[in-house]
Amino acid sequence: MLHTFIQRKLVDELIITVAPTVLGKGIPLFREEDYQLDLSLKGMRSFNQFVELHYVVKK
Repeated sequence: MLHTFIQRKLVDELIITVAPTVLGKGIPLFREEDYQLDLSLKGMRSFNQFVELHYVVKK
């Protein structure tokens, strides 16, 4: 569903929490498609082993 919103340019911000991967490759957040988002990092917070990234989508 996120993919549809991104394609239609309905996303203004993304807040992504990153966790380290111990086993395997992790879970992809986005599909591999022919689109690209122009992002600007608005902020970052860390919680123990996790990092939260707050991006604004440039229009």
